[in-house]
Amino acid sequence: MGCMDLTSGLLLARIRGIEIRVHWSWLFIFTLVTWSLATYYGEEYPEWNEVARYLGGAGTAAMFFVSVLLHELSHAVVAQRFKMQVPSITLFIFGGVSNIVGEMNSARQEFLIAIAGPGMSFVLAGVFTGLALVVGGDVGEILAYLGFVNVILGVFNLLPGFPLDGGRVFRSLLWARSKDRMQATRIASAVGSAIGWIMIAGGILFVLTVSLFGLWYVMIGFFLKSAAEAAYNQLIVERALSRVRAGDLMRPPPTPLHEDTLIQSIVDEHLLVTGERCVLLDRDGGVTGLLTTTDVAKVPRDRWGATRAREVMVPADSVATCEPSTPVATAMLTMAERDVHQLPVLDEGRLVGMLTRGDVLNQLEMRMRLEMSSGAGRKS
Repeated sequence: MGCMDLTSGLLLARIRGIEIRVHWSWLFIFTLVTWSLATYYGEEYPEWNEVARYLGGAGTAAMFFVSVLLHELSHAVVAQRFKMQVPSITLFIFGGVSNIVGEMNSARQEFLIAIAGPGMSFVLAGVFTGLALVVGGDVGEILAYLGFVNVILGVFNLLPGFPLDGGRVFRSLLWARSKDRMQATRIASAVGSAIGWIMIAGGILFVLTVSLFGLWYVMIGFFLKSAAEAAYNQLIVERALSRVRAGDLMRPPPTPLHEDTLIQSIVDEHLLVTGERCVLLDRDGGVTGLLTTTDVAKVPRDRWGATRAREVMVPADSVATCEPSTPVATAMLTMAERDVHQLPVLDEGRLVGMLTRGDVLNQLEMRMRLEMSSGAGRKS
């Protein structure tokens, strides 16, 4: 779901090797939900004092996001059962997203991974509702509300608009029938975009006739529309680069500089001269780290002449790398996750090259142009 960067954020925990992260937008929605629920509880339970209302709102908001996390973990656990990697789960303004690496191998696999999330939401709805009946009282009312929210979460995610869970279920059914994943994705993405436009139009109508709450539908509609288009474009990119490996595009590794080199010297004599975005650093013949233009930008310009590279470099053991056999699409995902523009390419621990985002994008552009040209040639 790619209209905002959901690969970064505050790391909360690791579960089954999966990083659980919180995007900055989650803090906004958590505050808003807490305030909204506190207002709601004040109207429904006037006997509650202000502290009780806000504690109830914060507790309900926290349990809602726990529900979202369990929803996403269900996707992740099923994906892991199929030997797929799930580096992270990120909670953000509209819920959560599981970062599942790799393509689905079959329609059945995608169906099972996609349906796991809504299934968990409905299970949680039953659990919260059952607890509400047993506990009763004010706490029971909060639990019943959480049960209702999980029903809404499950139903919303079952909308047949890609890349929502329901859209992925829809795509899996189309895929199973047509045996053409690209065609299935194109149809599912179109439906997702259409649902997004419907939500936008409905939200605007709601704002004009009822209240400003309709702005939420407008925002969600824009997000869904953008995500549907981005998901389809991502598949096109993955297909264009499906047979390309890091070793095919890597450039020769740069000659390392000594880690004690001043930043000013590196900028003047290397970065500006070569146009490269990074340099390797060494000591006693062994690579010790990587210095990027981003690292340099963190140092005030008037300190470049007094700051040595080792003071701001990324240590070698923290540098993201890939192998010559790594698919380029996977390498690009790693770059996005780590917010870097290049990856050292290692072959059995030996540095053999550098893969840059620019080189991959140039290769993608060339392949897309050739594909469009060949397509036009076939039609003529």
